[in-house]
Amino acid sequence: MNKQYIEKLNVFLANQEVNFIKLHNMHWYIKGQGFFTLHAKLEELYEVTADIIDDVAERILAIEGTPVANLSEALSIATIKEKASQPIKDQDVIQSLLQDNQYWLNDAKEIRDLAEEVGDKVTADLFNGYVGEYEKLNWMLKSFLD
Repeated sequence: MNKQYIEKLNVFLANQEVNFIKLHNMHWYIKGQGFFTLHAKLEELYEVTADIIDDVAERILAIEGTPVANLSEALSIATIKEKASQPIKDQDVIQSLLQDNQYWLNDAKEIRDLAEEVGDKVTADLFNGYVGEYEKLNWMLKSFLD
């Protein structure tokens, strides 16, 4: 497979690895009236993220790439930022999730399209599924704010 394509998949993977810790951070530090609801939702999201990490890493291996598998390397290529270890209000959690989810949605669409261009239908299908999940999460997060 194309080296730039593998690199793009690895940036997505690194961002998911950073996101996994970021979701735990918010899960542990959330404060406010939405605590119980969001505490449970954040746990669900980091479990989904763990599956995404595994699926994308295994896909990179299947197409003869080398997945990012350590935190220092993930942090060096990640384009999303970590959160400070400090309390975060429930509404700020939602805003952070909305912002990050929009990033995931755009990135998943880009990778899906790249996969189709290089003829990698399996990866295109995988990322098309992510697009659907990110669109659904966007709707749910926005509904939570109303």
